[in-house]
Amino acid sequence: MHVRRIYSIAALNVRVLLSDRTALLWLLAMPIVFTFVSGVAFSGGGGGGDAPVRYALTVANMDEGSRGGELLDAILRSDEIDLLMLEGPAADEEAQLLVEDGDRSAALVIPRDYSERLAARESVTLTFHRNPERMNPLVTRRAVERVVTKLNADELAGRAVVSAHEAIRGAPSAEEELELTRAIRAFVSAEFAGPSTTVAVERLGRPAQSEAPDMGFQHSSPAMALMFVLLNGLMLSSMLVTEKREKTLARLLIAPVRRSEIVAANLAWRFIVGTLQLWFLIGFGALVFRVDWGDSMLALALVGAAYVAAVAGLSVLIGSLSGNPRRAETLSLVLSLAMCALGGLWWPLEITPEAYQTVGHLIPTGWAMDAMNNLLSRGYALSGVIPQVLVLLGFALGFSIAAVAAFRYE
Repeated sequence: MHVRRIYSIAALNVRVLLSDRTALLWLLAMPIVFTFVSGVAFSGGGGGGDAPVRYALTVANMDEGSRGGELLDAILRSDEIDLLMLEGPAADEEAQLLVEDGDRSAALVIPRDYSERLAARESVTLTFHRNPERMNPLVTRRAVERVVTKLNADELAGRAVVSAHEAIRGAPSAEEELELTRAIRAFVSAEFAGPSTTVAVERLGRPAQSEAPDMGFQHSSPAMALMFVLLNGLMLSSMLVTEKREKTLARLLIAPVRRSEIVAANLAWRFIVGTLQLWFLIGFGALVFRVDWGDSMLALALVGAAYVAAVAGLSVLIGSLSGNPRRAETLSLVLSLAMCALGGLWWPLEITPEAYQTVGHLIPTGWAMDAMNNLLSRGYALSGVIPQVLVLLGFALGFSIAAVAAFRYE
């Protein structure tokens, strides 16, 4: 393999690409635009200020007493949930059907004997129907659980006071028990408002001015950088198809060029362009979007290099297998968008079903995004991304070997 020939082909391709203003637009400008839009969306920014976000919860209150209404009043006072009430003798069945059919994301059913069982000091179970494909049920369920926890504390404290009164002074009258219950509820509400023990979180290991910024850009900046390195890298596959058909670069050289040298040159210049693009976006994210890229630049460099190598290998493989530039571009676009969606670049893989996460780790983007999350969000050092780097290098090696085997001049 002749290194000089590889260098000549790679350098010429880099110069041709960098002279194309449209290519520079997609390499540098468009990733920044997408990063900004995605970052604002993930951060929940906008004109809402600190106003709380409220979520809708469908409710079927089947309780025949007053305690069900008290529960719903407490949920409304939490200022997190809006209640969509269902009426009628079959409201509980209607609530279940609405969630099953996907018309509502979550529903709470209060049983008919709710008040009766509480008065008898028996345990009672509320039914929370949820649609697992929505985020709303997770938020509303936790809000309901917080309210139920407080009401349980009220109930247990009231029972404890009445029990103590019975042990010391005998059973209280109905009026005395009502007064005791009201007093203890007021006491518990005050204690919940100002608990005796709280947890203070201190960020250690970095100066205060480098406090991690809004999580929106912490996700969107690496995700969009990986996305556009992939998108632009794969779209370059059409250039190799043109070279195969026309031998435009090979004719510039005196000696014949072996296919391994053509593949190596294409891998090299794609790696150079992808690396320059990635580090431009990393630098822009750090300076403009205040993204904290972690404490290990070496780890970040290794992750970036391994990912770019995998993208370069896949790009050359597509170009080697394709016989038509337009077909190569179409395949590259479809593959890149699918890999972005499945690999966690558009949304965190952690919120997806287990099967989805498994598929996401069959492609390079899933491993690359895992490594970025380890560095940016979890504070890992080099050792925390070595598995991902090795897997990405495995993809790069496999794609490159397959590209050499598949490459043929037309």
